[in-house]
Amino acid sequence: MTHSPETPNFLAAVKRIEALTQEIRRDGLAAFEKAEVAYAEIQELRAVLNARISELRRRSA
Repeated sequence: MTHSPETPNFLAAVKRIEALTQEIRRDGLAAFEKAEVAYAEIQELRAVLNARISELRRRSA
């Protein structure tokens, strides 16, 4: 499985999800648009991570 240069590695993606989650919690509804964008990024990162985990599981099966 080849990853594009802009795709973060697994650990970087997890750390980014954590940072975005903290921003959402900190800013709350006061920054709804920002939280909405952050949540969309989290969803994209989770999709990337899920695809990588699925690939690893297929390889090890």
